[in-house]
Amino acid sequence: MSNLSLEEFNKLSEEEKCYRYKELSDHDKFLVRVSMPIEGEVVGYVEISKQERIESLKQLLDAMIEFGEITKEEAKDVYKREVKNIEDK
Repeated sequence: MSNLSLEEFNKLSEEEKCYRYKELSDHDKFLVRVSMPIEGEVVGYVEISKQERIESLKQLLDAMIEFGEITKEEAKDVYKREVKNIEDK
């Protein structure tokens, strides 16, 4: 059982919320997380060529194979599909 209700939590300062978050029920923690605004700032944008995108894809798939996340066969399928998507753009 939680020591802090969601209503009480919402009345706290941002700093206090950081410390008292753990007192919420699991369900209330979930509600807090999904209601938080997504923050971020774009600091730049770089155009990359189709060939650079394909090379990056290959490096990513090689790393995924190395770490056992996908098989070589799965990587081949993804590579074919994604290269087609890249070339069609």
